Amino acid sequence: MILPVSKLSETGLLVEGEIPLEILDWPNSQDGIIHPVSPLHYKLEAKRFGSELLVQGSVDARFAGICCRCGGSLDRQYDENVVYSQELTPEMTEVDLTSELRDAILLALPNNPVCSDDCAGLCPRCGKRLADGPCSCSNRQEQTPWDVLDNLSGKN
Repeated sequence: MILPVSKLSETGLLVEGEIPLEILDWPNSQDGIIHPVSPLHYKLEAKRFGSELLVQGSVDARFAGICCRCGGSLDRQYDENVVYSQELTPEMTEVDLTSELRDAILLALPNNPVCSDDCAGLCPRCGKRLADGPCSCSNRQEQTPWDVLDNLSGKN
């Protein structure tokens, strides 16, 4: 995303658009935990204060993959606020914000992506995905190792 310095003023310049997902430099494999499936969208306001550039706004992109909690499919939109500042020199005719936008969305990605914030994961007894409904083993009274530990801590 190239920002022309000549169009900057103190009143601000609103810039919206998208950058192809190839800019993320992601491996082409779809076998990983998570991978981008949409272009990088941005909405920014750029202002010039004397010789200082201030850019504020947001960036977002859609990612797909495998939920780290339940093993199901994941398809989520991730977004991040962007604040960037740079000293402008008289020789500068444009500012390239592409790497800052790329870094912002990559930093927004969680270490362990989940399909939804309320994903219940897997049943500790039978391993069934709890998002598909209650499992048949929930009525059994056998204890798991976690139940034994809970009893030691006084939670039960």
